[in-house]
Amino acid sequence: MSLTPRVLLDTSIAQLRILAAFLAEEMGEYRQQSEATNLEARACKEILLTISVLIPKLQAARYVVAEEGADAPVARCVSCDGS
Repeated sequence: MSLTPRVLLDTSIAQLRILAAFLAEEMGEYRQQSEATNLEARACKEILLTISVLIPKLQAARYVVAEEGADAPVARCVSCDGS
């Protein structure tokens, strides 16, 4: 299976958005629980903050990749090649 940089970036962005939504939901549940889950809530918050910084950077990279166009070599998924 061949992956272009654009497809890889789009897939990564979509997966990070799904992860962010899941963690945001978890954060809401932690607010309703005892303080024993405080460490898990803090970890979720840190991950959400990191994702919120990473997604715009990946989106910016997508525009750089689009400008390069077809000049970029096609990446191959090593695990998908069945080697």
